Amino acid sequence: MPSASSSGRSSWRSCDTRNEDRGSLLTVTDEKCCWHTGLVPDLRCPVVVGRDPEWQELRRSLDRLPDGHGATVVVAGEAGVGKSRLLSEVAAEGVRRGAQVLTGRAVERDVPHPFRPVAEALFSHLRQSGPPQVPELTPFLHILGRLVPQWRVPGESPGEESLVVVGEAVLRLLAAVGDGPGCVLVLEDLHWADAETLEVVEYLADNIAGEPVLCVISLRDEEPSKALSCAHDLAARRAATMVSLRRLSDEEAVSVAAACLHTPVIPRELAEVVVARADGLPFLVEELLAEMVRARELERTADGWVLDRAPGLTVPATFAETVWRRLASRPGVRDVLVAAALQGRSFDWRLLADMTGQDEATVVGRLRRAVDAQLLSVEAADPGPRFRFRHALTREAVLAELLPPERAALAARGLRAVEAAHPGLPGEWCELAAELAEQAGEPSRAAGFHLESGRRAFGSTALTSSEAKLERARRLVGDNRQLAVEIDEALCEVLVKAGNAERVGEVGQRLLSRLAGLGAPPARRAQVHLWLARSAVVSADWASALDQLHHARELAASSGVAANEFEILAAQVALGEGRLDDAVTLAGRALTSAESGRRYELACEALAVLGQRERLRDLTSAARAFSAALALAEQHGLTLWRVRALHELGTIDLLGGGPLDRLAHARKAALDAGALATAATASLQMAAWFINHADPEATIDAGRSCAAEARRLRLPLVEGLGFTVQAVAHALLDQRAEMEVAIDKAVASSGGHPEVRGVALLMAQALLWVVREDRGRALRELDAGMELLRGTLVTAPGRGLWALVHALDVGDGEAAVAEVEASGLTTYWLIRGWVGHAKAVTLGRRGRTAEAEEAFIRADADLAPCDWFRHHARRLVAEAAIADGWGDPTRWLADALAFFDPSGPPAVASACRSLLRQAGAPVPRRRRPAPDLPERMAALGVTPREAEVLALLAEGRPTREIAARLYVSPKTVERHIANLAAKVGVGGRSELVAYAARHHGGPE
Repeated sequence: MPSASSSGRSSWRSCDTRNEDRGSLLTVTDEKCCWHTGLVPDLRCPVVVGRDPEWQELRRSLDRLPDGHGATVVVAGEAGVGKSRLLSEVAAEGVRRGAQVLTGRAVERDVPHPFRPVAEALFSHLRQSGPPQVPELTPFLHILGRLVPQWRVPGESPGEESLVVVGEAVLRLLAAVGDGPGCVLVLEDLHWADAETLEVVEYLADNIAGEPVLCVISLRDEEPSKALSCAHDLAARRAATMVSLRRLSDEEAVSVAAACLHTPVIPRELAEVVVARADGLPFLVEELLAEMVRARELERTADGWVLDRAPGLTVPATFAETVWRRLASRPGVRDVLVAAALQGRSFDWRLLADMTGQDEATVVGRLRRAVDAQLLSVEAADPGPRFRFRHALTREAVLAELLPPERAALAARGLRAVEAAHPGLPGEWCELAAELAEQAGEPSRAAGFHLESGRRAFGSTALTSSEAKLERARRLVGDNRQLAVEIDEALCEVLVKAGNAERVGEVGQRLLSRLAGLGAPPARRAQVHLWLARSAVVSADWASALDQLHHARELAASSGVAANEFEILAAQVALGEGRLDDAVTLAGRALTSAESGRRYELACEALAVLGQRERLRDLTSAARAFSAALALAEQHGLTLWRVRALHELGTIDLLGGGPLDRLAHARKAALDAGALATAATASLQMAAWFINHADPEATIDAGRSCAAEARRLRLPLVEGLGFTVQAVAHALLDQRAEMEVAIDKAVASSGGHPEVRGVALLMAQALLWVVREDRGRALRELDAGMELLRGTLVTAPGRGLWALVHALDVGDGEAAVAEVEASGLTTYWLIRGWVGHAKAVTLGRRGRTAEAEEAFIRADADLAPCDWFRHHARRLVAEAAIADGWGDPTRWLADALAFFDPSGPPAVASACRSLLRQAGAPVPRRRRPAPDLPERMAALGVTPREAEVLALLAEGRPTREIAARLYVSPKTVERHIANLAAKVGVGGRSELVAYAARHHGGPE
């Protein structure tokens, strides 16, 4: 951007017109292109006028960037009001401050190319270097390959398909790029952006606050658009700041004109023209001045600028008139520009010779004149420079002058030129070809191009864009029945993947009718029925799924098509309906068929059904099925199935009372593969593992981490359960207020999901009253929770506690036990242990002493993974054993008291004492502090978890390793370190490490 010199003279540029690029008159200097003849004044405004409040808002965002405080700012306004000028100033200021600046823009297309603005921004900055090679970005490189094809690794798994995952990948990339001074992402003209780009921008806005990234976007606000609605939503929830640019005042418009002319004052007559004709739009001020200078109506003299008032002078009344006048005064330029305008705002000049029938030298000369007239600018691009209309309004004005026959003929020539220059129509050329074919009056060809473009978008998992392209193809296909069927087939597959069951039914039925009319092979019709069946399975519409599978089976049988896919779907239906034996039979047949046909993903799907069934009766058998799926996935490079199998195996360890290692490994594998939703679920299960082992502090840490991950990924159920496990931890700590806050967050974030409410009742609220020894209130919470979860397979351990409390206090223990056992969820060790104790209570009450004692021994062994739950169950069962005269309740109570007396909860320890007195047994004295904490450490207020951190510090472990060992976040470890430093009276981490080493892991 030129600036005024101290003498107030204009900035001038000259041009070397030597032939340096494929016979053109192009010279590239300092990565910018100059197309001029002689001396031409640059009349763009070198300063920002009338935008002080808006600029200050943007500066404040830039100021906070180095401290890691990110923000999103939306600059909205009508066309020509100065949005691009303000964004260019932000970009320039970011560069001056040392920030990395990435710029991309949306382009006007009937069906926009997925992710175009974001991809352009990334590639423009990282064209040579590629994405940063940092560990935190490694799991997302294949995701970024969807945006920038040049980064793709052949044969690499695409990862999960969620747009949220793409958003997280972009956020991590921007954070890595901006490490240090920060990163500024500038995205222009988002009113033309595709739905996928808007999803990514929304994700960035929601999660950018803690990253050194400033996202600045521009969009028009004079007409409704998805981008404008999204911007208003972001502003309403304070995820973005919205800056609306107004038109300039008369005084400001005159100031812009003076700055363009590099003079402090302009003639009064010129000021009147600017005020009257520019309507307060800075772009129109520049355009009017450029036109008047070019027409020699405005000239610079020794005395300054002079407006020629000679007869015949006409100043254009509108911007369109300005553009048309310039074209009319430059013979031949119009033909070139209308051909260029059909390509888009940014275009490839090399196609214009074929489109216009002119030789390249002539085209170059006329483009040069268009640049001189400030209708075009030149921008660096890969593989070579491209031209761009200086403003979207310029292109619109050029296109508006075209008559329909002119447009059709020119579009047809343009289509031929594009196909010749770009064989296979890679990238955006396919979209351009579709638009040109449509304008050329060839709707069937346009439909074919849109079909190909939609298939490509589907391959990149841009489902919304794919659907839009295919829907447009359908509208254009006309009476080409064969092509219409191909479009519907592609559309049906997209809708299945998107989970749009209603539209799948509509398109699928239409497709079946068309296929029958064409006499299509049975295999194609069977595939449609399978799509309809998959959609029904997702909707849990088992009857409809079975009906569609029946049709698929008949067609497959008549055509000899392998039946493994519909067998798998039939197995999933059987599992959903509770026909477990049928599910096993069907999945087994599907597995055999898939393996013989080498369809390994389907084989993994079949093994998953088998594993899910076995998990309800035998964890060892389930582990064998999931281990087989893991081996198959690893053997054939099925990354996502490998992650799923690892996760299922970790889940089995959770249910079976095994260690946490395999679940943690599954979470890491999910992150490495970009399977973020699976990783978030694994985080939730790790929090559940800590609950099962009565470690409330670790549960709270893991629950917070899980909720944060799920919130970023927009997984409301997982987020709600992340808060729910925190509530359970607070219940174990007897912290009612904190528990209720966590439950409120859980319900709000999940939208009141019944699973969240049910788990909160069964686990958190019921446990609170259990540890407070108020079983009447606990029973009410347990019953309410069971009402919500009855009939589901939600593995809430509180189901077992419900059975035990019913056996103790209601007297219907046998029925309660039968209900829980019938659910198949007693493979979960904690549920099984509580149910076993309920059996023991029921048998003891009936006088079947030997059976009751045997049941107690089995149940006590089932609860061995966690001393807290084991001793608490002993306390509960001892009460019934004393009343009914069986077992060894005094020993159980003494053991439980020895466990709960030092650490709590106090009400449970008190109950143990009371029951011992009731049984006539001696009552031990209270013991404080906990036996595993030295007295001086306990006196300082050091918690058991802090003691663990101190011990690891004494071994010289770094923060990240401590976090990994304890399964908490590094931030949590740092918080423990800060607390420890304050408690033991040292100045910081280094002094604390020395202290820990001297005291061998803790104060003496």
